[in-house]
Amino acid sequence: MASFAQVATYTFTSSDPGNQTSKAVTSKDANITASDITRGAGISPVTTISSINSSDWNSSTQNATDYYEFTLTPNTGYQLNLTGLNLTERRSNTGPTTYLIAYSIAGGSETTVSTGPLSGTVDAALNISLSIQTAQSIRFRIYAWGATSNSGTFRLNNSLTVTGAAPLPVKLIGFSGQSIDNSAVLNWSTGWEVRNAGFDILRSSTISNFEKVGFVKGSVSTQEVSVYSFTDPNVQNGQVYYYRLKQNNEDGSSELSNIIAVRIRSDMSLSTAIPVVYPNPNQGSFSLSTQGLDITKVSLYNAGGVEIPITVNTTKDSSTLTIEVTAPIASGLYILRFQTADGAHQPAVKVLIK
Repeated sequence: MASFAQVATYTFTSSDPGNQTSKAVTSKDANITASDITRGAGISPVTTISSINSSDWNSSTQNATDYYEFTLTPNTGYQLNLTGLNLTERRSNTGPTTYLIAYSIAGGSETTVSTGPLSGTVDAALNISLSIQTAQSIRFRIYAWGATSNSGTFRLNNSLTVTGAAPLPVKLIGFSGQSIDNSAVLNWSTGWEVRNAGFDILRSSTISNFEKVGFVKGSVSTQEVSVYSFTDPNVQNGQVYYYRLKQNNEDGSSELSNIIAVRIRSDMSLSTAIPVVYPNPNQGSFSLSTQGLDITKVSLYNAGGVEIPITVNTTKDSSTLTIEVTAPIASGLYILRFQTADGAHQPAVKVLIK
């Protein structure tokens, strides 16, 4: 993933007096739950508008009860991929001089992600990079110590934000198929897996009614790339088959992949490959299975030879192009033409748009 959204944000406003017992989450990802920010038993609430503020921080060393904490929990069937923790803090003149931020997963031991000095008496930002993947609850604690007076304070204000994502527990990064030796050979890979039981292989000859034709066991839980393959020999020469994956989690939940098309040809090679349009007929939005061809240009024409404006997007593994007609057009038969990287023009494909 190139960019990440806010997983959870706590925004402090004038309705937060500072001495409140807790601070509820302001916004969060729909696939998680987020606890309130609360204090440890060793510190005391202090009134300061638009914050959560505390005194009685330990003077010399980290104290196990002097902290702010909150917990994020992914919903069943999801995981947390956390990339950052950003907050604004402020101390008083006699407040703590050192902080430490740590997390623990599912009540386990703590892992420190940042520690350092606290100085000055103005708002200061702490921006911490994270690289955490978990399908379990994760608790963050913000410790502070080094106060020179029991009345010295340390507060969180403005906002505290955790960035990242809460995706499904399997990231599919490629799914393609081709005809080899009169069989359909499917290949796919995942970027990570959490409690992945495996994949049902679903097939259809009509793109609407899929049946299970096989199963491939998953890697269960891994943060590494996993590569899979499945060969379907029960196919007929000349027939187009549509495939999709049903990824099954150990908790019983599941997720369907995109659909790919494979044309079975006993003599299939790149010189004889013919891309497949699906669904066909369609309403101006359809996919083109490249059948292994390196297609660099796609054009759509009406029966009179007039080019129709379209947008073309490519999947990560380049096995499928998604095509969208960008202007209103009449129902009818259209011609899809394409060009490969070597400059060759391949046979045209008929597309029926309703």
